[in-house]
Amino acid sequence: MIYTGYYTCIEIYKQLFILKTAIALFLFWRFGVIIKNMEHVTLFQIQYRRCGTNLASLYLGTSLKKEGIEFGIKIFPCYKLKLDLNKLYSFFADSGEIIAAGCWSDALPHVLIALKRLKEKFPEKIVILGGVGPTEVAQDIMREFRFIDFIITGCGIKPLPQLIKTIAIKTNDYSRIGGLVYRKGRAVITNNRRDFYPVFLMPEAPDYSLVKNIKSVTKFFIKSCSGCPYACAHCRIPGLSANKVYYRDIRKVVEEIKLIKKLKTNNNFYAILDDEAFVLNRKRVIEFCDLLKKERLGVHWTCYGRVDRMDESLIKIMSESGCEGIYYGVESGSNKTLRKINKGFTVEEALDVVLMSKKFIKRVTASFIFLYPFETKQEFIQTLMTKAYLESKGVLTQLHPLTPVKGSAIYLEYNKTLRLLRDIPSTFHDGITSLPRECIGLIKKYPRIFYYYYYYYFKALRQELDLLNHPG
Repeated sequence: MIYTGYYTCIEIYKQLFILKTAIALFLFWRFGVIIKNMEHVTLFQIQYRRCGTNLASLYLGTSLKKEGIEFGIKIFPCYKLKLDLNKLYSFFADSGEIIAAGCWSDALPHVLIALKRLKEKFPEKIVILGGVGPTEVAQDIMREFRFIDFIITGCGIKPLPQLIKTIAIKTNDYSRIGGLVYRKGRAVITNNRRDFYPVFLMPEAPDYSLVKNIKSVTKFFIKSCSGCPYACAHCRIPGLSANKVYYRDIRKVVEEIKLIKKLKTNNNFYAILDDEAFVLNRKRVIEFCDLLKKERLGVHWTCYGRVDRMDESLIKIMSESGCEGIYYGVESGSNKTLRKINKGFTVEEALDVVLMSKKFIKRVTASFIFLYPFETKQEFIQTLMTKAYLESKGVLTQLHPLTPVKGSAIYLEYNKTLRLLRDIPSTFHDGITSLPRECIGLIKKYPRIFYYYYYYYFKALRQELDLLNHPG
């Protein structure tokens, strides 16, 4: 018997439908659930950057989509940590049966308070927590906050789909999900963390169909590599990456920028290479610049720089390929402090490179840190003078109070000096007194969890604050 193409397709679809139905019925019979329930998943992220993409929701959403898990994405805008707890709760409440919420350390008390209210009203909802904030304090959170069901530490691209599928089939066997923290009876179990870096797990571009109103987005954050080979005393990244850098194929990075331009249908956006180690491999940076020029993309891009990896020829090549912004972590105007934190360069070298960059690149930013626990008043004055000098040359500057980072060399040496100080404005908020009372209460009650709000106390601290508040 001869079949036409039309009837062949009909038969194939019928067979697929029968197979799909059989699988669903088997799962319902064996595990008491139909996989289609996975559509009740909501990804929740807090957005700190105006008019920019949210990398966490993009990568996590792409991984869920690849696994056939239906979901929704909700982004809560947060600038200078102006988080209204009632609005945050309402944002959570209008969600699916499974909530996967990610946040940084600064928003952790707000998120936990809102999630507690949510579980009190909707105890059947399953809450998965993740992100930088919960990762280093996951066990403590699970012990103290029973309304959190799971925490994924590190990169969630691989474990999140695994966890949602495991929840759906109700096996209660979570032992093979890397980086997962969960309860088993009264015990809190922590699985070994695997595949920490997303560029290993997802070398291709994320699914940009997940970005709402993409034509109005002006900043696209792109990962080209992960990790860091340095050993800066105030940072945790080198320890997490075993002092290695993991690279994406740079041609795929350029292809991602081409895709963005096609979706945008114009050049009215910035490609922001959101990598601490982007300039470490000089050959790779030059290849990136050459590809941009070869493709004649005409896009503007920005990146992080590194003082000891830059020279005039490289800066010029970057500028000619569309680089309009570079960010340097200078960290201090004192050579003694720079040696103490293992930056690997001097103040004089930093000034040379930053000012050289300004000759070719439109926006050059130099970032500084103060409130190092070993810093003297004179060393802080050197930082203020260096900052003022760069500003006089047209360089943008930032000054951030040092916040503790668990696992960093400074934290390991000085964590016993941490105190909750009311009058220090953070990079992310206007001081602890500007936070809701409920948040302040949590921060005081659980210093191990909310250590991020504490500062190292040292002899010159009050002198530094006086200089900052009364520069005359």
